[in-house]
Amino acid sequence: MSSHDTHCVQSRIWQVIGYKNAGKTTLITKLVQELRERGYTTAVIKHDGHNHFDIDHPNTDSGKYSEAGAEAVAVISDTRHAVIEKRSASLEDIIKRFSVYDYILVEGFKNAAYPKLLMVREQEDLALLQLEQVRAVIAAESEWLDKEQLPESAACYNRDDVTGIANFMIRCGVQ
Repeated sequence: MSSHDTHCVQSRIWQVIGYKNAGKTTLITKLVQELRERGYTTAVIKHDGHNHFDIDHPNTDSGKYSEAGAEAVAVISDTRHAVIEKRSASLEDIIKRFSVYDYILVEGFKNAAYPKLLMVREQEDLALLQLEQVRAVIAAESEWLDKEQLPESAACYNRDDVTGIANFMIRCGVQ
């Protein structure tokens, strides 16, 4: 185990955190592809702090059921399904529901207690190091990043090193 592995915890759940436009979605998309190529299944949970998302569109059957007052609607086909419920769910509830997947990647939920990959673009973003369980810092351009500012327990990767980040997650994860 190298010195960069000292911060590893046994986890299949990884949060990708950072400020707006830090590249969280892009990194998660690339990690999903990388992990899939290696034979792992993944699930992604995204926090929408602004209640912007809408998946039961008005002109669909599911939208009509929802508009009529159904509290929950499920759409099931031979290859996928969706469940829409008009109630909040906790991160833990969804993680339990997704427990069949090898890796669960969580975008946001900064204060949750899971290992975190912190996306940084500039010096000010390092303020998020105060959050619990930051295991790695992922930088857009790591030239400005002074390793002395990082806790010894945090690894550091360039955001383009998706292979390295996935290797890190796998080393830390439950095999």
